[in-house]
Amino acid sequence: MRRKPVQPNPKERGVVLLMTSVLLMFLVIPAVGLAIDGGIAFTVKSKLQASSDAAALAAARSLSRGLDLATQQASASATATRFFNANIQNGWMGLSNPTINVTFPPAPPKTTIVNVATAVDVPTYFMRIAGFSTMHVTGSGAATRRDVNVELVVDRSGSLSGACAALRAAGNTFVQSFVDGRDRLGLITFGTTYHSDFDPAMDFQSRTAPNNMVTMLNNLTCTGGTNAAAAYWLAWQKLLAINEPGTLNVIVFFTDGYPNTLTMNRLQVLGSSKCINHADQSGVIAPSSDLSAVFGVMQAVESGPPPAPIPDTRPIAGSSGCAYAKSPPGSLTSVASDIAALTYSGSANQVDANGISLLGWQSVPMVGGRIPINNASAIQNAGINALDNAAQQVRTLSAANGLNVVTYSIGFGTDVYPDLLKRIANTTDSMIYDSTKPTGLYVYASDSSQLSAAFARIASDILRISK
Repeated sequence: MRRKPVQPNPKERGVVLLMTSVLLMFLVIPAVGLAIDGGIAFTVKSKLQASSDAAALAAARSLSRGLDLATQQASASATATRFFNANIQNGWMGLSNPTINVTFPPAPPKTTIVNVATAVDVPTYFMRIAGFSTMHVTGSGAATRRDVNVELVVDRSGSLSGACAALRAAGNTFVQSFVDGRDRLGLITFGTTYHSDFDPAMDFQSRTAPNNMVTMLNNLTCTGGTNAAAAYWLAWQKLLAINEPGTLNVIVFFTDGYPNTLTMNRLQVLGSSKCINHADQSGVIAPSSDLSAVFGVMQAVESGPPPAPIPDTRPIAGSSGCAYAKSPPGSLTSVASDIAALTYSGSANQVDANGISLLGWQSVPMVGGRIPINNASAIQNAGINALDNAAQQVRTLSAANGLNVVTYSIGFGTDVYPDLLKRIANTTDSMIYDSTKPTGLYVYASDSSQLSAAFARIASDILRISK
């Protein structure tokens, strides 16, 4: 028997429609609306957080502006606000009431903490049905700025004479990137002689002229050889004397050539020499720029800040009667008739005045177990080894003392030795890179127009890793 189809009840159809409407109004539409409004809020939250982080980092960097802490903090707050306003604008996507609050909470010694708290009201579209016209979204960011101790070691050799003005400007660009009262900077310059022109201090910009670093750099003259190892080692001694493990300790080393000048303590005067004084001499030995001759025994440490005397190849005191002292300054080539050799025999004696080995990476010939005095190439290679060994010792000693010195190197011109400068900076592409020691940076400037940018890049990287 065939059954008769059941006809829907009109009343039941109305109930289903009513229930569907209720579900749409109170469950489905709010759920969809919440998802859409929540997605918008999440997008804004992500941008707000990124903006907060960027503002905090920018604020920490801008702590380098101002000569007192209050001015520095005001500068940092203003910078953070500019960064925030550039990224979160009132009215963008309907946003309203964007706010930023920059604070400087208590921090460990030698550090500054910048906290950034941000907020904005995000409009809703579907949640208005439930009575919510906006959602309040917050973000936060923080950055820590470590104080820094920087020794700026600047080559002022004669080969830089054509670029000396650009070097003065670039050095000042670097110095003005840091902050009096917060950072500590020192200046060492070297040619044939070397000198700590400005012992590390926190008033490196504001100290009364001519005793500040800015004035000293402006007075820089370029003359003489390249006494690099002694100057670099002196920079380490200055940082060791400060002895602040919590601070970022840095050596910035600039040169345009090979370290061809050595400071020695025990130069043996020949008995056959016409020198009046036959005792061992202490002074500087340097070859000519073309390695054709070796200059006399010269003064090592300069007596005052820039400008250095021209020429700075001055015979040491007590060289009366010596053949090399009778030559005109700048052409002292009679060393071999007065001095037996660069060193005494025995590996323990193959060191400079600071005890840094002259042997190692570059081959150094020996005659009778001693480094010869009349071989300009041997002296240059010994100078290369001395700087290379000094940098390796500094990394080891600074780690042992908790100072973890970072070395940055800047090479200039066509005669620079990139492999050496990478080695002393411990760059990742150095042939002796040590990942257990602080990694530095090598920057090259091919001509005078690139010098300021090279120094600015180093300053930027120091401030970056201090955060």
